[in-house]
Amino acid sequence: MQTKKILRWCLVRLSILIVFIIVLILFRHPLMRTAGNYLIHEDDLAKAEAIFVLSGSPADRANEAAKLLKAQWADRIVVTGEQVPRLFEVIDVSMDEADLSKIALNRAGVSDKNIEVLHIGSSTREESNAILAYCRSKQIKKIIVVSDKFHTHRINYAFRDLFEDAKIELILRGAPSSAYKEDLWWAEEAGLLMVNNEYVKLFYYFLKY
Repeated sequence: MQTKKILRWCLVRLSILIVFIIVLILFRHPLMRTAGNYLIHEDDLAKAEAIFVLSGSPADRANEAAKLLKAQWADRIVVTGEQVPRLFEVIDVSMDEADLSKIALNRAGVSDKNIEVLHIGSSTREESNAILAYCRSKQIKKIIVVSDKFHTHRINYAFRDLFEDAKIELILRGAPSSAYKEDLWWAEEAGLLMVNNEYVKLFYYFLKY
């Protein structure tokens, strides 16, 4: 009798597991799309005093910032980032991520007179502090921050309270990736790496901050 109960218990659990796996398979695309959408936090656009381009993915982020500038959402762009890409070290080039963003902006048609370079920041948290200090020094009260779409949730986590306390309005804008489609991120290795890294970093920020 006891053996039958154990067997019945195992069969019920196994059935539940099989149903769960089938549901995951059938709804995997909506579930993964939801996981990607959670990483996106964008605000409605409004006229601002400056556009800040965070370091990393200079072409995509600079192109989005250039579009915003040309649409007159702001009249200047500030690029950040002090890290030199490791590949550059191999050929002894000291150009950092802020320099790369500036080059990408120039190629997108933005004049040097509309660009300011801040060679500061090696992480999202460091960049938030650097941008806050810059805004305070220039008495800026409204800014647009541009990064990858999947980076915007973590930016919101790192920036929002800091800037609200300083009474600076923050508008987040995500740049579409040229390496993958955000609604099909699992179809490309770059998308898989981006989403995986963002969730790991979000967990790290949750624990540390």
